[in-house]
Amino acid sequence: MNGKQRSRATSFADVADLLAFNRARRSGHTEDEALEVGDNGCGVSGLSTVKGTGPCVALSRNTQGFRLYRTVRVFYGERFVDCDVRDVSPRGVIDLNPDACSELGLTPPVDVMVDWIWL
Repeated sequence: MNGKQRSRATSFADVADLLAFNRARRSGHTEDEALEVGDNGCGVSGLSTVKGTGPCVALSRNTQGFRLYRTVRVFYGERFVDCDVRDVSPRGVIDLNPDACSELGLTPPVDVMVDWIWL
């Protein structure tokens, strides 16, 4: 497949994710506990992952070749988008931020199969 990898893609840092995180924090949950139910919109890279900050993804640290800020090209149907890695996701999942979803014609919440390759 010419270096392409097939992965389950989900979305993160969308409005519902941010609201769930903030609800959990207001309810007294720790940041780590809140991240289990939502997202704070700030990747482990320290860069924002919310809408309007450019296409980005989160990948598992166990992904071969993983490095923060590295660029991946994500394919969905006939569309593709180049994204930088700004956050860490669960193993076996590539998380797409709202800008990446938009470029691929997807509306969060997303749970689809995509192909991707390191650039």
